[in-house]
Amino acid sequence: MDPRTAVTARGVLVTGGCSGIGLAVARAHAALGDVVVVLDRHAPDTPLGAGIEVVAGDVTVAEDNERAVARVLALAGRLDHFVGNAGIHDGGLRLGEADAETVRRVLTRVLEVDVLGYALGAHAARPALLESGGCMTFTLSDASYEVQGNGAGLAYVAAKHAALGLVRHLAIDLAPVVRVNAVAPGGVITGLAAAGATDEQPVFADAETIHGLVERLNPLHVVMRPSELAELYLFLASPAARGMTGEVLRPDGGLSVGRGKS
Repeated sequence: MDPRTAVTARGVLVTGGCSGIGLAVARAHAALGDVVVVLDRHAPDTPLGAGIEVVAGDVTVAEDNERAVARVLALAGRLDHFVGNAGIHDGGLRLGEADAETVRRVLTRVLEVDVLGYALGAHAARPALLESGGCMTFTLSDASYEVQGNGAGLAYVAAKHAALGLVRHLAIDLAPVVRVNAVAPGGVITGLAAAGATDEQPVFADAETIHGLVERLNPLHVVMRPSELAELYLFLASPAARGMTGEVLRPDGGLSVGRGKS
């Protein structure tokens, strides 16, 4: 038996789980026999896979987060792992390249989704996790630490730094019952959208070019795949991580210690 597999099926909620890292985490949990609910703005036309149900909703709306938690409880009878993952990018917002209204609009929207969305999800999940003794895992970024070289602008860097603070605060606030950790990838290609009228325009349209850039930037010259990152979320939700809270795993190819050699 896989050591990450629980004796009984766990209830899992993943926000932003219809694509990228969130989808990989949802499928990885489902593959272990867990009951997974995904909260995403749009339900997909085709099923995400066995054991995964989608609740259409907005992470910035408290009632939508509560509906998603209620659905997990209805299906699994418990919530064991809340994964705060939904997020949007700012497209590299720079003060000198945008008017004041654009700065206001983009900063407000990115903070709403990337910080408020995490807080509202955690608020909705908290009672059920206190009952089950479960855990929370949030998706951060190298932009939670770095401010240059990753394509992030003012709003995204500010939001991801704030999300790091949120993780640390929740780790203390919810101890000793609920563990709170995070994964901060560096340069994974996921099709992350940029803040705009619809929040649906990919930040980097040329994935091949971005792949090469990311590969050159980090010392290991690697670009992590969402399926590889999902294993870290499974680890943080497993008994092997029972002594970890307030921790951030940084699968960034060594970017946190230096730039790659050309």
